[in-house]
Amino acid sequence: MISVTRSRALAVALPALAGIALVPHAASAADEVKVGMLRLPTALFIGIDQGYFTAEGINVTPVFFRSGAELVPALSTGQIDVATTSPGAALFNAMALGVNATIVADYWTSGKDVPSGDSAYIMVRKDLAPYGVFRPQNAKNLTVAVTAHGQMTELFAYAYLATAGLSPNDVNVVAMPLPDMNAALANHAIDMASTIDPYATMLANAGTAVKAVNISAVMPGYVQAVMMYGPRIGKTDRPLGIRFMRAFSKANLYLRAHLATPAGRAEIAQIYQKYIPIDDPALYAKIGLAVGPEKLTVVTEGKYALRWQMDQYVKQGLVQTRPDLKASVDNSFVEGAARTK
Repeated sequence: MISVTRSRALAVALPALAGIALVPHAASAADEVKVGMLRLPTALFIGIDQGYFTAEGINVTPVFFRSGAELVPALSTGQIDVATTSPGAALFNAMALGVNATIVADYWTSGKDVPSGDSAYIMVRKDLAPYGVFRPQNAKNLTVAVTAHGQMTELFAYAYLATAGLSPNDVNVVAMPLPDMNAALANHAIDMASTIDPYATMLANAGTAVKAVNISAVMPGYVQAVMMYGPRIGKTDRPLGIRFMRAFSKANLYLRAHLATPAGRAEIAQIYQKYIPIDDPALYAKIGLAVGPEKLTVVTEGKYALRWQMDQYVKQGLVQTRPDLKASVDNSFVEGAARTK
């Protein structure tokens, strides 16, 4: 199980090099880039471990946050330079208000071509699915946990219910943090949970709940998280933004390639355990992991892409003003990185 102390850490930052000007391509020192994120294993740590960022003259500082809602304000005010976050209602509202940040890559998507497998599941209490099978129509009147309104876990739960013609009004929806869902399922405080790995696999391994369905079966191609640049590397120092993207792209390709084989996956597990240690390192060789598409290009149109997600939140009344997605997305960093590999 993930350490409580670690999961509650607000931020972890490496010491900055004092007195060094942040000059692009500085010969005397690496450029410092602070990356805001939740405490989850991603390709960023592959890039750090394999030296891809170092090769670009970049020293990456991961800064951990407790929730995605904290990331965008920190990004727009320059507290961090890069953010990896889910495109929830809060993000679309910030974009509508003209937040000083830009979406530059799709860094976590669902789909059958994801080499690590799915990482989001609808979990159902074992006693409600004694033979390992649960039909969505049987969810009526049950209590379903999501992380919060206006987030991926809620959209996933609602889409799952819709496959049986059910609406949110047919169930009791409660919001709670991911770790609390596991305890709530164990003590029968909830019946179902829309959750992600490693929590889903931990539940299955403990015999507490079964995986009723994975996200790609309900919403194939769903964009689970995007990468955003703040004003410093998104506008002021665009060459640094391209260098960062080039390093991250190499790390993502390395991750995709190694997850395709048992030996490669074991190597990824060892790397992640160094940076995001968990009590059972073997889980890293079994769970679904955050993986970006091969080209990392931001997809705004199409089912389950950004515009579709935004429209769902508009229908719920969680987004009052639709942001201009075209103005908020910039694929030139991905394109520039691809041209200069």
